[in-house]
Amino acid sequence: MKIYCVPGLANDYRMFENLAPKLLSQNIEYLEHLPPQHLKESMEEYAQRLYKTIEAQKEEDAVIIGMSLGGMISVELSKLRPFTKVFLISTVKHPAEMPWQIKLARRLPLDKVRLPAWLLRSTVKPVTWMMGVTNSDGREHIKAMIDSADPQHIAWAQYAAANWQNDLIPDNYVHIHGSRDEIFPAYMVKASHFIKGGNHYMIMDRADELAQIINQELASLMGQKALPFSSMK
Repeated sequence: MKIYCVPGLANDYRMFENLAPKLLSQNIEYLEHLPPQHLKESMEEYAQRLYKTIEAQKEEDAVIIGMSLGGMISVELSKLRPFTKVFLISTVKHPAEMPWQIKLARRLPLDKVRLPAWLLRSTVKPVTWMMGVTNSDGREHIKAMIDSADPQHIAWAQYAAANWQNDLIPDNYVHIHGSRDEIFPAYMVKASHFIKGGNHYMIMDRADELAQIINQELASLMGQKALPFSSMK
């Protein structure tokens, strides 16, 4: 079974490096971030471009795993192809699940933000704090990804996430969330599974528990078709 993995804001394939080796299928492809066409490109428009990178691949049994921003992108991608299962980790499925701080950001001119590389690198400490990272290995892991991140993509992602408009979620989703997620508070989210004490970084430091949930689903998916969408209106 093919597994597509979509990383979050200022992350790349390295965010899955603890989880991926534990999955039942090792037929894994990482959907890395594309440069935005412009800073007001919508999440839907971005997903359509990202989809073109895998459009020619017609695996009947394919699932997608999206973490944080990658979860929102995965919801949009699931509208474009029938994934057998949509796994969402430390993310939101609908703007109603976002905290007030992100909703407030819709009023800010985020599309005019230009982040210089030096400023991006200076965000390592606050980002690791927000993600609940408390050890040096985790901080170095986040720093390595931020150092590699494209400032233009981060500026776009902030705007796109804050202004995400979505009314449909796939019925075949599995949403795994940490009870102590600092970015998307658990009380705002309707998840399938809550990891007690899990934070926004749990894909790395609680990978065994996430893999157990995902593998249980993967093991039961043989021959299963993708399901339709539910309206959030």
